[in-house]
Amino acid sequence: MKFRLLLLTLLLVSAAVHAQKITGIWRGYFNSGYGYFKQQYKYEVQINELTNKALQKGIQGVTYSYRTTVFYGKASLQGIYDSKNKSLTIKETKLVELKIADKSEPCLMTCYLDYRKEGETEILEGSFISVNMNSKGDCGSGYVYLEKVEESDFVKEDFLVKKNKPAIKPPVAKTTPPANTTPKAQPLAGNKKNTTAPPVVKKSTPDVKKPVAPKAGDNTVKRKSTDTSPDTIVKMTPVVPKVVNPTDDILSKKTLPVPDVIKDRDNPLVKKITTASQDIQIQLYDNGEIDGDTITVYDNNQVIAFRRGLTKKAITINIKATADNPYHEIVMVANNLGTIPPNTALMVITTDGRHYELFVSSDEKKNAKVVIEYKQPGTDSK
Repeated sequence: MKFRLLLLTLLLVSAAVHAQKITGIWRGYFNSGYGYFKQQYKYEVQINELTNKALQKGIQGVTYSYRTTVFYGKASLQGIYDSKNKSLTIKETKLVELKIADKSEPCLMTCYLDYRKEGETEILEGSFISVNMNSKGDCGSGYVYLEKVEESDFVKEDFLVKKNKPAIKPPVAKTTPPANTTPKAQPLAGNKKNTTAPPVVKKSTPDVKKPVAPKAGDNTVKRKSTDTSPDTIVKMTPVVPKVVNPTDDILSKKTLPVPDVIKDRDNPLVKKITTASQDIQIQLYDNGEIDGDTITVYDNNQVIAFRRGLTKKAITINIKATADNPYHEIVMVANNLGTIPPNTALMVITTDGRHYELFVSSDEKKNAKVVIEYKQPGTDSK
């Protein structure tokens, strides 16, 4: 009997460990476009996980897409969190607020994210697609990276603020008992001596200490006000972040961490290609019978195709090489092995008027790597 109870306890503990709390603030960025045309935006998501005992739980909340906190788009969201597979689908349903400086048109995103934890850092990572809110046309797709944080760059939604309020109520209940005990002490004295009791009230000047507690409370209120004041200060300086943005994109490329799926697997070099053209096109087909193979493709640790299925129809990726970014390390990662392992593909690379056909394969231990280097005409002689 004790063994059964112990086993049940271990099962309950393990279930609790695997349960992840998605409710909170997630902030990071998303990339749209590739190569020279790639743009990076900040992205904040505030999520409220709805109460539900099922493995798939509904979520609600808001998103912020922005370069600065002055010019941004705020949208409401709905979605589903699959706690078993640790996957999350977020769909922006409507635009709540829009502040833009240019004539760009708003788009609504749908994100497909996977949850993981590295040390103490909780991460949501994946891809997105988007549609024009007005014309319903395609707005493009890209990569999303978010980390769970404590504070918002904007204002916390009510569902996040309310969860912090119950912690304030217990201290209020504790302060009420002393007030009830003091009147009980007064009747114990004699009736005539009670006439002298008023001077004793002067001794109750320790009550003056009570205003000290509100002062501490005032400090907390001031802290809350300072939380909102940075928003107004940021809004007074919209021009400065615009200058920083281009350099931020360059720095993000240089400091992009190596994904675990590349770090933990072997990455044999299939081929190295040198080109004098800035335009590079990569096409991927299933090499053989269509058996449900899915892949993710990285360019210098940056996702350029996320969980795409290999079929007879090509997955087409266009890359723009530049003098500042001439080296492109393309890594194909198998997300599954299909029904006929390993995950094999025909990779066709077109650049500088040349056509390269490569047969690449990957599995759970090995990826496939191709290096493409752009060299400007005349640089080989140096």
